[in-house]
Amino acid sequence: MEEEIRVDEDFKNSFNMGYRVAQELDLKTQILRDHEKLVPNNPIHLGMQQYIDEAKLAINIKKKESLNQSTDDTLKRKKGKSRGRGPSF
Repeated sequence: MEEEIRVDEDFKNSFNMGYRVAQELDLKTQILRDHEKLVPNNPIHLGMQQYIDEAKLAINIKKKESLNQSTDDTLKRKKGKSRGRGPSF
């Protein structure tokens, strides 16, 4: 049986606020260096880190899709090329 995890309402509100701030600022990295040492369990910083991790994941997925599309385009171009046997259409 799955255990239900309950989160304090204040923690959830702070986490969401950190996420929204990072989203509004379009953060790519944390604002503070070594923030884990300064405020290890601060929900605002955890929310910011969550947004940053999701943004990095989305960028990696876009890059992978772009690479797949470029290889598909290359294969399509190779199929249509003439190999010295006259004009290709």
